[in-house]
Amino acid sequence: MARYQINNPFIDYECQRAQIAPAPIATRVNETYAQCNEDLIVEALLQAHCLRKKMPMNEIRYVEIGGNHPFQTSATYLFYRLYGAKGVLCEANPKLAEILRAHRPNDTIINAAVSVSHDARLKFYVARAHELSSILRDHIRKFEPGFGQQAEVSEEIEVENLHINDFLARYAGDGIDYMSVDIEGVDYAILEAMDMQRFRPAFLQLEHNSKPQMFIDLLGPRGYLCLGMTDVNLILGDARALGAA
Repeated sequence: MARYQINNPFIDYECQRAQIAPAPIATRVNETYAQCNEDLIVEALLQAHCLRKKMPMNEIRYVEIGGNHPFQTSATYLFYRLYGAKGVLCEANPKLAEILRAHRPNDTIINAAVSVSHDARLKFYVARAHELSSILRDHIRKFEPGFGQQAEVSEEIEVENLHINDFLARYAGDGIDYMSVDIEGVDYAILEAMDMQRFRPAFLQLEHNSKPQMFIDLLGPRGYLCLGMTDVNLILGDARALGAA
């Protein structure tokens, strides 16, 4: 699949501002879909990972817990579109799960919440801004000062629930190269409960909620190294997969 590229608008702007000619070799910006371009960071890590394992990029296995939109802010769409990779996307909101099924047909779409509860079903609070939806109503309220009405709960529904280890055993028991976790207020809890002796993604991305050290302190003793950080997410790697342990 051909890679989408555009002329770098930042370089164009600076050249125009300074009234100097651009360099003769074009400088391109690569396509990106993640919230803060994390997919480009992860792509570089996965390319090195595949080189070490002598496997093509279309064989990487990914899991995205908190699928939301098929393209916008997607942690995995770049690998799906560009390399033909496949994985598992989990989304609690049934309306969003249907959109994912329509536009990510080669992925496995699971319509369920993932949590540390063993209850078969949980209440799920749908916010007007779907990205804020959560099984924790109080978590959504935290966004009211910045998001206003978009942080209001528009609907309360019951959804299927899977404990994190049951979810991984059922859908990702054969190994994970890359896992993204973005489930609004529950990220730390499920990572704390996750059986990392059994399930060890080579690379792990998570929303740090402005508390990155808390996650580093949790995952460091379990053998994960912090490899990158953006305004929103941390990217960590399994030291054993990196050959660093």
